[in-house]
Amino acid sequence: MENQKSSIAAPIGSFKGDVTTWSLPEGAIARLGRGSEPKMAFSPDGQYLVVGTCIGLWLYDLNKLSPIALWEVDQGFVESVTFSTNGKWIAASFAGRILKILDVQNGICLTQVKLETYVDSVTFSYDNRYIAVAYCGYSSSPVVEVWHAATGKPYAKFTVDAERASMYRPISFSHDTRMIASTCMSATTEGADSIIVWNMECREQIACLTRHTRCVIILCFSPCGQYLASGGEDGTVYVWDVNTWQQAKEYTDYGEVYGITPSYSPDGIIRAVIDTHDETGPATISVLDLESGEQLYTDQVWGNTIDFSYTGDWGNNVVFSNGSQLAYECRHEMINVWTADNPVKRQFVHSPISFPTSMFFSHDGKTLAVQHHHEGVMLWDIESKRSRPAVKVESVGKNQFLYKTNIGKLHVVSIINDTVRLWEADGNGIPLIEGTGHKYWSAVPALAPTGNLFAYTGEDGTVQVWDVQSGKKLHVFTHPLEPSDNDDDEDDGDCIYELEFSQDGKLLVSESKSRTFKLWDMELGQEIELLPSGRITGFRFCSCGQHIVCFGDEEIPNWDIINREFCKDDTCMYESKKYAIESRLSKPQECDYLDKPVYSSCGNYIASIASWNKDLKRYPIGLWEVESGKHLVTFSGHVSDVNEIAISPDNKLLASASHDGTILLWDLTLYL
Repeated sequence: MENQKSSIAAPIGSFKGDVTTWSLPEGAIARLGRGSEPKMAFSPDGQYLVVGTCIGLWLYDLNKLSPIALWEVDQGFVESVTFSTNGKWIAASFAGRILKILDVQNGICLTQVKLETYVDSVTFSYDNRYIAVAYCGYSSSPVVEVWHAATGKPYAKFTVDAERASMYRPISFSHDTRMIASTCMSATTEGADSIIVWNMECREQIACLTRHTRCVIILCFSPCGQYLASGGEDGTVYVWDVNTWQQAKEYTDYGEVYGITPSYSPDGIIRAVIDTHDETGPATISVLDLESGEQLYTDQVWGNTIDFSYTGDWGNNVVFSNGSQLAYECRHEMINVWTADNPVKRQFVHSPISFPTSMFFSHDGKTLAVQHHHEGVMLWDIESKRSRPAVKVESVGKNQFLYKTNIGKLHVVSIINDTVRLWEADGNGIPLIEGTGHKYWSAVPALAPTGNLFAYTGEDGTVQVWDVQSGKKLHVFTHPLEPSDNDDDEDDGDCIYELEFSQDGKLLVSESKSRTFKLWDMELGQEIELLPSGRITGFRFCSCGQHIVCFGDEEIPNWDIINREFCKDDTCMYESKKYAIESRLSKPQECDYLDKPVYSSCGNYIASIASWNKDLKRYPIGLWEVESGKHLVTFSGHVSDVNEIAISPDNKLLASASHDGTILLWDLTLYL
């Protein structure tokens, strides 16, 4: 069959210059990062890649490997995205239960429909007359809904007599639009999927295919209309004859497969993307010609597999279309692109794909250090708005933790395989501390605010404490753990999951998953008996540096760190002053409740994350003057939880890090 690619004219608009300034909310001067949880789709001519994230739709020019447009930032939270086969439209479903069809030329919404619930996939029919969605699994029955693409008028709703939908909900139209296929959970095999096929005209189920033993990831009809191919987590591709609905071919035996995605090329060649990995070797993505067995492409995606993190949402993070266009996420920061007509892999930065979990400004305010979930610690240059790794060592791994000492020094802890290392951020690439003797999942690190001590845990409850300056091990403590009820599953056993130093670095607290607490004296190298076992359910170091605030089933007085005893007077002047300040702030309705308050370096201003209000579309951040309690401004720009906020040392910038995968920089000079 002749490959008839449609050529798409370049989109028009004002998206030029610095990409960090595109479509900013009021008051923001830059957006660092382009959003988490990418969902991708190729244009039919292979010129463009649309990437939907938690902040909207990015359109990339694949010739230049750079973004050319950003749409739907007010909507955010893209669940699924696709191009029409004529290349004129982009369809995207959003977490607000809305499906939109956009004009590729300008991003204008042409059609909008309200969805019943969240969807897993969306697709156009090959003649572009219809648009279909499959509602998400486990929370709904297996439903596929179809509309007229041009008008949004409902066409049909296809349901299955099954209690729940499957984990993945692939959908596919036949090329003549006479049939539509999707999946549901198997009625006979636990953890398996069945494939359901309906007739579009009479709207009746015409087939139920049941060979797969696990989840089905993808469905695709052949261009000739004679076959339906399916692939999934069981590592097998089945090809079905649409006239008899009998199995025509089977492709299997590809090793330890995480998932397999078949796709037909326009001339009818069936190829597949195979993700192969185990817990001891490298993870790879390969493209195979299934008929000949020829390997067309392979890439070691994550290097050492102990270091990779894969979301498990195959359909969102790997897209394989027309049997010749592959895009996939790599290391939570890059997107790799391979095409059959250009066998050399191309790669571009989507700039961290995962969400930030903590951040600090450097002492001079020129750099913002950000810890990203499964991405590591990145350093953003405030002037250029460009990022770089905090540790420039290739083998450092992506499991990293960020710390800032009392004197403003930034440090990074990396954990890979059985090795824990402490680094100076942006340093010489030589670790300050390097320790081993634990398993990857069991290591919990802590750096004293003074910067002189470093500690990490082991799987058996041991806590090692190191002197940072000399690099010598000072202490080894043992935090008793509860016996595991399941020896075969180490993750179910007890372990230490939190370590914290006091402000002066003289005390260390360890907390286990079974809610036992131990307090360790760093100078004496021994445990301090705090309370009889079982009375304390939690405690934290007071920000004054002089008390431990204890929690329990009964009222427990604070612990005096200096005198090593419980306080007779339970009042902490530092905490009382802080609460007094917060209580007299003039709070607008959207900032009624304060969370994670942050003071400016001069102490004259306070910023805080505010509680979420269902009537608001954005998470608010409030700013106040401390002395008067006057509310200065509310910033609203993130579509998801704000994890951290920070004020620059010169009080000119406020940075807010969100679960949406971005950091917004706000200009404070207009309000202070």
